[in-house]
Amino acid sequence: MNVYLKSLFKRFAAAVCSSAMLLTGISFKGNANNYVSAASVTVSDDIGLVGNLFCIADGKNADHAELQWATTLSADKYTLYRSTDPESNFISIYEGNGSSFTDNDMNIGTTYYYQLKVTSKGKELYSSVKSLTPCVLPSGLNTYDNQKGSSLKYDTNGYKVGNTYYSYSLKKHSGKDDIYLAETVSSDGIHFGSERNAADSSQNSALASCKIESVHIDYIPEKNKVVVWAHWEKPSGYSDGKALVITGTPGGQFTVHHVYNPLGIQVRDMAIFFDDDGSGYLIAAANKEGQGANATMYIFRMNDDYSDVTEVVTTLFEDQYREFPNLIKKDGYYFLFTSQAAGWYPSSGAYSVTTDLKGEWSELRSIGNTSTFSSQSGWIVNMQGKNYIMHAYRWLRASSTSGTTLCPLYFDNGFAFYDYCPYFKYNTTTGELYPVQQGELLSQDRPASSSLAAKSGSSPSKAFDGSYQSAFAAVGDYKKWPFYLQVDLERVCELSNIQTSWYICKGSEGYYTYTVEGSLDGVNWTKLLDHTDKSSESVNKTYGFNSDMLSGKAQYVRLNVQNATLQNNPDNNWYTPTVYEVKVFGTPVSESDKPKPYVDIDFEGSLGNLSLNGGASVIQDQQKGNVLYLNGSDEVYAEFPTGMLDGCRDYTVSMDIRSESEGNFFTFAAGKNDEKYVFFRVAKDLFRFAATTDSWRDETELVYDLNGTEWHNYTLVVNGADTKLYIDGREVLHTTETHGQLADMGSGTSCYLGKSYYSDDSNFKGSIDNIKIYKCALTADEISGKAEAEGDVNGDGEFSVADLAAMQRFLLGNGSLKNWHNGDLCRDNRIDIFDLCLMRKLLIIG
Repeated sequence: MNVYLKSLFKRFAAAVCSSAMLLTGISFKGNANNYVSAASVTVSDDIGLVGNLFCIADGKNADHAELQWATTLSADKYTLYRSTDPESNFISIYEGNGSSFTDNDMNIGTTYYYQLKVTSKGKELYSSVKSLTPCVLPSGLNTYDNQKGSSLKYDTNGYKVGNTYYSYSLKKHSGKDDIYLAETVSSDGIHFGSERNAADSSQNSALASCKIESVHIDYIPEKNKVVVWAHWEKPSGYSDGKALVITGTPGGQFTVHHVYNPLGIQVRDMAIFFDDDGSGYLIAAANKEGQGANATMYIFRMNDDYSDVTEVVTTLFEDQYREFPNLIKKDGYYFLFTSQAAGWYPSSGAYSVTTDLKGEWSELRSIGNTSTFSSQSGWIVNMQGKNYIMHAYRWLRASSTSGTTLCPLYFDNGFAFYDYCPYFKYNTTTGELYPVQQGELLSQDRPASSSLAAKSGSSPSKAFDGSYQSAFAAVGDYKKWPFYLQVDLERVCELSNIQTSWYICKGSEGYYTYTVEGSLDGVNWTKLLDHTDKSSESVNKTYGFNSDMLSGKAQYVRLNVQNATLQNNPDNNWYTPTVYEVKVFGTPVSESDKPKPYVDIDFEGSLGNLSLNGGASVIQDQQKGNVLYLNGSDEVYAEFPTGMLDGCRDYTVSMDIRSESEGNFFTFAAGKNDEKYVFFRVAKDLFRFAATTDSWRDETELVYDLNGTEWHNYTLVVNGADTKLYIDGREVLHTTETHGQLADMGSGTSCYLGKSYYSDDSNFKGSIDNIKIYKCALTADEISGKAEAEGDVNGDGEFSVADLAAMQRFLLGNGSLKNWHNGDLCRDNRIDIFDLCLMRKLLIIG
């Protein structure tokens, strides 16, 4: 074929294939798990979805996205879809039970559309469609450091009245407990001076000796009025619960109206709010008759000049002891944010929402993690109405760390969201705001394990699922300190940051000592972080949440938790090991090497370090060739060297077996004696696994019915307390509650084929072939071989319509391929339209 004809053919093929792609929505409409042809019109008011762009480390582009969602529905599963068309070609990019997802496959200038499907009690409901357009970061941005702390930079400060800026603060004279209202002025909003004492104890003697907290100062332009409300107490104690009220005119007269209990009610943490119609409200942590302080939240209506309250609008959260209220209005919804009362320690943030201040409010909804990222939920920074920031206080902290945690805050459909970022870039004048992470989120939904047994509903995977509300928690009967959590990133990554959300208990808060290790093979480990020095402020003054910078390459990351030290009982850690979420950030750098077996025997050659005892022999099998045969007689077994599996918590045992045995026996055994062992047996009619460090009385057990008289491959994967059985490459059994582990059996463990640790048991009778033992836990893809599925260009381990869409975006210059070689279906070392056409053909045929 000459060059002209070949070129013409390619253009024709491209046209045909492009036309075919227009029909993709029809062809794959039925494959709802991976693809929906168009944005759903069944939008539910009970679902909120937000998306925000963020950048990586020192990057110049906001070309990554975090999607967060929430619902009041009883959700069985979430599916997040993405498209570059607002009405069609929506492809699933996430499916699971988490509440967030990061999209790292984005291109500058392309607009991406997202929609969430919530599967609830057999029904499918959808969020509205959200859009994000990655961009180059604008110039003139400042950087806020959440790790060490800094101050938000404003181009101007204070309230501008005419050509003058006014700034106000409640202050006290050095060495005294007197309080006065200081007014300073500026012509440029930057340099303030000429301090004036606008109000002091000369107007009210209660200001001569007191302490002031929870100060709220606002300026109402429509009335040219400065309004000050604050919590007043005597210099010691908190028994009065009074409000200080001051109002005045900038540059003019100020009046101290009250130091009092509004309507006779004690108030402490408070906030003021002014609605669109000018109505003013006081929101305060208070208490009803017979309640403790701060037991109930009150909303009072102010009078017209904001100097007093006239009525109680509503009371909320009775007996829930919420503090630090902050009320804002966004898109017609009133959001009331509060923190849990916990003294000066971090506490869980939550919010309630309504469309009518006097009407029905929602139940408290969780937001952020369980400790507000080691802070206390505070006031909201309004960035020109374009963005918002939660200003959370860190009262208890190391002197070298931030005194506030600032979290970008997002809203949708009556739901609110914020998350942690080590830094963010912003401009208070334009309202621009871009979180900065140190790398991609590497750990979400990756294979996870722990050294401790856990129920399936609180398994290690719950600590890596993208939700701050689910957690790994050890089975109480088997809780141990120290313990570890481990995640397999499934590729080699350059690590940069690990964020850990811990269990924290109101009134019994504890700080944690731990190390972080990394490994390239799951066998050899390198310490990447040491957080164990209890004399260090960064250790003993950080509660609930840690963000640690890392450096080094690893595929496996292990969080080794030594202990928790309780502030009110430092010598008695009664906590059950619990971790809510671990996020590992960094950059993927290469595919991982395929694990190599420590033992690899096919009986066609050397037996390696396997010794045969009694009448154990290698015989010829019609199906398998040379195999190991054990005749079931006493002293007929095979043995590996003593200590071969000493200290192993992660290992894989794989072998082909055909059984002739019944009764009690061990086909494979490792351990010390009849008190401490792991074993599995393949009988004529079943498979049984057991592990224990307390004999048969406390065995972890897995049983599976089968025809054991035929050849099958059995692969047992032990990953800490997580144990799986694969038969012929298919997972058939799984438990997260393995509490008898080789690593807990000491040194000098033995390892047998065919021999039991119980003297009354018989020996195994049958044939064994293709023995492979790894000192690491193989993944499902490594066992099944799906990791390199032909056509799998997006790296999810399977070939689906999602790969077709990824290929199309790549050819149009709007995307990248994670495994491009899997898409080279024409085997010509290039990706082009011919591969796309062949991919579509294979999917339709399939």
